[in-house]
Formats: sequence, C-alpha cells, structure tokens
Amino acid sequence: MTSNEDLFDAQWSLATLNDAKEALEALIAQIEDNPDEVQEILEEDIANVYAKLNYAFNSAELGSNALMQMEDDDLIAFPAVLPFKHGKVNSQEAEEDLN
Repeated sequence: MTSNEDLFDAQWSLATLNDAKEALEALIAQIEDNPDEVQEILEEDIANVYAKLNYAFNSAELGSNALMQMEDDDLIAFPAVLPFKHGKVNSQEAEEDLN
C-alpha cells in the first residue's frame, strides 16, 4: 500500500459511490418505465450521475472535509487525472492507443 492509499477513506468512498449508484439505478428505472423518452431522460438526468461519480472521486482524499475545502465546481468536475478531460478524443487516436 502506498502512502497515497493511506489517505483515502474507504467508508467515505463507499458512501459517495453508493449515492452515485442510487442515482444511476433511479435513472435506469426511469428509462425502464418510459422507454419512449430515453433521449429526454438521459439529457436531463445523466449529468447528475456523472456529478455524483466525480464527487466521489474528487472528495476521496479529503472525505467530508472536501465540502469545506473545495469549491463546489471542483467537487463535481470531471477528475483531471482521468482521460477525456479536455473534450472529444479523436477516434483514430483512441484506436491507436488501444493497439
């Protein structure tokens, strides 16, 4: 285990990821109940799922203290260490990366 892993609180991560899971489950249920409205549902609600996942990742090190120490936009922003941060990826470049 590295020193960075010691800084992350598993209970906090589980709590925030379960919150994201519940949002995803609710989104899935909406689509199951209204399959003809899938586009509208996704356009309106998938951002909430991403925000909760991003929050789980971005607050993992600070735990509940992240609410006091980080800006709201930073808490829900797409994590800087993950790919696709800066927009669309050229599909040919993505294929080359896989090979």
